[in-house]
Amino acid sequence: MSEREKIKIENIVASTSLAEHLDLSQIAMALEGSEYEPEQFPGLIYRLTEPKT
Repeated sequence: MSEREKIKIENIVASTSLAEHLDLSQIAMALEGSEYEPEQFPGLIYRLTEPKT
């Protein structure tokens, strides 16, 4: 890769299995920068305003 080429991260998706139930609707209401629209995507979306990457 040349010095002029840069990599820009646009999106990261992570998943896991938990032993507990999480109310994603409640989390989305309480966590600024998050949204939960299960009709469009089955997971909670969280957007960082100032990511450190």
